[in-house]
Amino acid sequence: MNTSLRRLYLTMAAGFVGLMLMLGYWQVVAAPDLNDDADNPQALQRDRLVDRGQIQSADGKVLAASRAVRVRGQRVYERVYPQGSLAAQTIGYSSPEQGKTGIEASWNRWLAGSYGTQPLLQRLNLREKRGATVETHLDTRVQEVAQSALGDRRGAVVALDPSTGGVLAMASSPTFNLQDVRTGFAQIADQPGAPLLNRATQGRYPPGSSFKVVTATAALESGLYSPGSRFDDNGRYVVNGQPIRNFGGRTFGNHTLARALQDSINTTFARIGDALGPRLAATMKAYGFGERPPIDLPESEVVPSGRYDNQGQLLAADQQGADTARLAIGQERLEATPLQMAMVAAGVANDGTVMAPHIGRRALDRGGSVVRELDPVEIGKPASPAVAQELTEMMEQVVESGTGTAAAIPNVRVAGKTGTAETGAPGTNEAWFIGFAPADNPQVAVAVVIEDTPQTGGEIAAPVARSVMETALEVGAGSGP
Repeated sequence: MNTSLRRLYLTMAAGFVGLMLMLGYWQVVAAPDLNDDADNPQALQRDRLVDRGQIQSADGKVLAASRAVRVRGQRVYERVYPQGSLAAQTIGYSSPEQGKTGIEASWNRWLAGSYGTQPLLQRLNLREKRGATVETHLDTRVQEVAQSALGDRRGAVVALDPSTGGVLAMASSPTFNLQDVRTGFAQIADQPGAPLLNRATQGRYPPGSSFKVVTATAALESGLYSPGSRFDDNGRYVVNGQPIRNFGGRTFGNHTLARALQDSINTTFARIGDALGPRLAATMKAYGFGERPPIDLPESEVVPSGRYDNQGQLLAADQQGADTARLAIGQERLEATPLQMAMVAAGVANDGTVMAPHIGRRALDRGGSVVRELDPVEIGKPASPAVAQELTEMMEQVVESGTGTAAAIPNVRVAGKTGTAETGAPGTNEAWFIGFAPADNPQVAVAVVIEDTPQTGGEIAAPVARSVMETALEVGAGSGP
């Protein structure tokens, strides 16, 4: 073989190998992304041919379903949402044009019938692609009250079953009607207040004094303090030359740690934060700060809580130079989601153990067989049962005679903590309440945040929490798996 023929042969061989590699890349490596691309006509059509499974609430309501329609003589399916705007950001939407969000995305494998032997049977044309039913922990009765209590105010509510981590309600305001996604997505996206944003899992807010539950946990676990430890407040505590003062400029004199939580005394908790140092960061980590909560929602729809820099990057809680005095009172660049603060309340309620939050409970095929089930999972233990009991008693005092009296429920022991974080704009706060009930046998834990309000957490967030907890107890939600 002469040199020219050899070169031609090698060039053709290299081209053939390159062609095979390209085909392999597009058919194997890039295939999943192409299949999921909303602009892929084949993906759009394939989506329309799937009879997706229902999403159901814990109280038996259909939250999402598919219905058959005829388009140009062909039977296709479109998604319908009978509950409209109820838990819209949490349920999410499934649209060939707009893609998938929320539970529609995170449980898509089961809802779309792409589990077990289903894909093989479908490729062999032995079975139509039919999805499984996904049952959730969401209770529409609790969810309706959460959304109604928020009203037109921007904010969020999360209600958890403390013993399992099941999400009983997850409300974000403003919201939108899922039924409008198919024909009016652009109008939804253009509405003020970012209704597509799930504030419960994506909203980062300074937690203010609601974070003092975490500081109190670290204090009691350290062995350096007890609920009866005494302090003397003169109205200010100076750190790095800058004074920390109590809300409203109040002075409390001689008092206990329990009283400091009851009346939310900043100077005392700042002093404790200074003394705790790295112990506070360790307790934060045990509650889940610093990591994305392991909830069954798309990764892009859940953000971690913790200290953030000016560029929005998460910082280590125990980073060199961290001001633990201000961190201890919910400041120092600290930002938390309502989900994370609900996990704090639920951790105390559950004898000091934090459970992984989850919305979906299980998936059942069309024959009623369980094809996936989420069992309760422990993810952190920030407090011993004994310390959790001390915290509970201290938080009860907050509701009985402290800053959280508006969360009281007649004949029910309620534990809670308020928070009022200044936004930097004159006269506006981020108002918080976290808590659980009944304090002696917890069934529901909540976190409420209301944005940009002139009111305090005790005035505006605590009544919302009371309504949600009261409804959950009345309907029997949050009583375990």
